[in-house]
Amino acid sequence: MAFLGVQAGKILLYYKDQTRGILIRFAAWGCLLGLVSVALTKASENEGFIPVNKNLWSVSYVTTLSSLAFLILLALYPVVDVKGLWTGAPFFYPGMNSILVYVGHEVFANYFPFQWKLGDQQSHKEHLVQNTVATALWVLIAYVLYKKKVFWKI
Repeated sequence: MAFLGVQAGKILLYYKDQTRGILIRFAAWGCLLGLVSVALTKASENEGFIPVNKNLWSVSYVTTLSSLAFLILLALYPVVDVKGLWTGAPFFYPGMNSILVYVGHEVFANYFPFQWKLGDQQSHKEHLVQNTVATALWVLIAYVLYKKKVFWKI
C-alpha cells in the first residue's frame, strides 16, 4: 500500500504541469487495481481466490482500497489543485497534526465522548453515529491545535 502511495506522489511530481497526464495515470492505476481486485475476489466479499480481509491486509483488500484511493484522487485533484474550488478543509487540519490525532485516538478510543455504551451492538446506525461523532471531535481538536499553532512532530 505504501508503494502505491509513493506511486501517486511520483505521478504528481513527474507530471507537475501536465494535468491531463496526471488524471490519465490516476484513472489507469484506479482501474487496473480495481480489475485486479475483481479478479482476486471473483467480484464478491467472501468468495474468490483471495477474499477481502481487512484484519489480514489481504492482497485483495490492499488492491481494493488502493483502487478507491486513486479514484478519489482522480476526482479531487482537479477540484482542489487545478481549479482551486476547494481548499481541502476540514481534512487539512488533521493532516497537519496526524500523529497527535492518531495517538490521541488510540489512547482515548474507549472513553466518552469518543465512545459510549451502545443500546444495540449489532446496529450499524449506532456504530456509524458513534464513529462520526468521534471523527468530528478529532477534526475539531486538530482545528483548534492548528489555530494555536501547536504541531506534534517526530
